[in-house]
Amino acid sequence: MARIAEQSLEEIRQRVDIAELVKEYVPSLKRSGRNLKACCPFHREKTPSFMVNPERQIFHCFGCQEGGDAFSFVMKMEGLSFSEAVEKLGKRVGVSVAPAAESLGPREREALAAREALSFARDFYRQILEKGPEAEAARKYLESRGVSAAIREEFGLGFALPDGSSLLDAAQKKGFSGELLVKAGLASMMEGRSRPRDFFRGRIVYPIRGIRGDVVGFGARAMGDAMPKYLNGPDTVAFSKSRVLYGLFEGLPEVRKARKALLLEGYMDVLAAHQFGIKLACAPLGTAVTPEHAALLKRYADELVIVFDPDNAGASAALRGAELLLEHGLAVRVATVPEELDPDEYLHKHGAKAFVECLRASKDLPDFQTDLALSRQTGPLNPQAKARISDAVLETIRKASDEVLQGEWLRRLAAKLDVREDSLHSKLKRVSSMPATPAAKYAARAAREEIGKRAEASPMPPAEEAMLAAVLRKPALAKDAAIVDEGDFTHEAARRIFAKLRDGQADGASALSALEPADAALARPLLVRELGDENVESDLKKLVEEGRLVRRYRELYPRYLAGGLNAEETDEHRKLLKRMSDLRLLNRIKPERK
Repeated sequence: MARIAEQSLEEIRQRVDIAELVKEYVPSLKRSGRNLKACCPFHREKTPSFMVNPERQIFHCFGCQEGGDAFSFVMKMEGLSFSEAVEKLGKRVGVSVAPAAESLGPREREALAAREALSFARDFYRQILEKGPEAEAARKYLESRGVSAAIREEFGLGFALPDGSSLLDAAQKKGFSGELLVKAGLASMMEGRSRPRDFFRGRIVYPIRGIRGDVVGFGARAMGDAMPKYLNGPDTVAFSKSRVLYGLFEGLPEVRKARKALLLEGYMDVLAAHQFGIKLACAPLGTAVTPEHAALLKRYADELVIVFDPDNAGASAALRGAELLLEHGLAVRVATVPEELDPDEYLHKHGAKAFVECLRASKDLPDFQTDLALSRQTGPLNPQAKARISDAVLETIRKASDEVLQGEWLRRLAAKLDVREDSLHSKLKRVSSMPATPAAKYAARAAREEIGKRAEASPMPPAEEAMLAAVLRKPALAKDAAIVDEGDFTHEAARRIFAKLRDGQADGASALSALEPADAALARPLLVRELGDENVESDLKKLVEEGRLVRRYRELYPRYLAGGLNAEETDEHRKLLKRMSDLRLLNRIKPERK
C-alpha cells in the first residue's frame, strides 16, 4: 500500500468536520449535549447508541463498539481501504494525496491503470453515441425506449462501433497498451490472431460505476437480433459482477437519506426509475443476488424492495435474492408489476405515481412466498400440499431474528393455509433446532470464541476508567508524575494507554491512532462520554489519592494481622483507616476471597 505523509493526514483531519461528514450518511444525527447521537448505521438498533464527538473528531457506538475517526468512518461505510478513504476525504477538503504509482504494489498499479483505461473508454464511447453518424440507430433505439438525453448524460451511455478496432486504436494512441486493455476487459485476444480486438462491438454500452464513482466495467446491449442481447464485460482486477450494483452510486445520496433501496432486474429498468425520479433503484449485473451484494446494500440501507420481471423465472429469482438479503439482516419486501410488463415498460406507460403504488403494495417475503406457492398449486390444497408449502415458508421465517415479526408471519401463514397457528409454532421450533449449515456453524463458533475472549479479559476498574478518561481529555496531566503515574493503574491495558499518552505529543483523540486496535477500542468510549472538562484535574487528583490510599492499606493489612508493624507503620495504618473512612472507601478494602 502506498505510504501517505503524516502531514497530509493531519491536514485532512483538521479540515474535515466529522459531524458534517457523518450527517451526510446518517441524516437522523441530532445534538445531545456535547455529542451528536443517532441509531448506529453499522447495526440495527431501536435506541440510539451511536455518538459523534465534534470536539475530539471521533465517533463511537456503545452498542456494536465500532468507532474511530473520519477515515475509519468512511472506510466502514463505503468498504474502502485506508488509502482510498484518505483519497476520498482529501478530495472533499482539497488536499492532494494521490499516491505515486511507483509506491503502489503490482496489483494496485494494475488496477489504477485499468481504471484510467476504463475512464478513457467511457468518454470515447460517449462521444460516438452523441455525435457519431454510425450511432444513429442506437440513438433512435434509446429514444424509442423513452431514455432521455439527461439520463444518457447522467449514466454516461455510449456506443461501441462494430469494426472491432476503434477503441483499441484510439486507446493505443493515448498510450494504453493492448495488454492493459485486455486486462481491463476492454479488448480480447481471439485464437489465431496476433492482435487483440475490441471486446464490445456494435452495441450500446452502459458504464458501470463502483461505489466510489469510478468506472469499473461495462455492460452492453446488442443492436438488432444479435446474440447475446446483453453482454457484460469480464471480471477483472477492477471489476467483479458479484460485488457491484448498477445505479447504486448514482442513487447513493437518496439511498443513504431514506435508508432504503429498490432492487430491479436490468439496466433499462434502473434508467427508467431514475428518469422518473425514483433514485433508490439499482440492479445486479445479470447475476443472482450475492452475499457481497447484500453486504454492500447493508452499508447504506435497512429496507429493500425487490421488483423482478413478472414471469416465473423472475419470481423465483426475486425469492432467492430476498431470502439471502433477509439472512443478512435487511427488511425485505417483494413487489410485482401488473400487466406482465417490465418495470421500465410500466413506468413509461403509466408513470411514476402508478409504479410507486406497486411498490406500496409490496409484500413481506413470507407472504410473497406463500402466495407464489398457492398460485403454482395445480391440484387441491390438501394436507400434504399445506405441509409442503408451510415447510418452505417456515424455513424463510426462521431466518428472521425478530420474534414479533416471526409471530406475525406465522399468524398470516396459518390464515392463508387454514391451519392451526400452534402447529406452525411447533414446526418452526423443530426447523430452528435442525443442524446448522457448515457456514452457520463456523459463524456461531467464531461468535462463541469472541465472547470467550471478552470474558477472559478482566474489565477495567471503574475508578481507573475515570482516571484514564481524565488523562485522555487533558493529556498534559500525564506528564506530571505528582498528579498521576503509570503505577496508579493496575489494569494492563490502562497502563499501556497511559504510557502512550505520557510519552506522546498528540492530544487524546489523535493519540488513538497510535494505539493498538484493542486499546483504541477501550479508550474511544471514554473520550465520547458526556463528562464535563471543568474539574478534570481536581477529579483526577481525588481518584489518584483514593487509589494510592487503598493500595497502601492493602500492603500494610497482612502485616497488621500478623502483628508485624512497627510503631510508625501502626500509626500510618490508623491514619489510613481514618482517611478512608472519611472518604467512604472502606468498602474497597474488604479482603479478597481466595
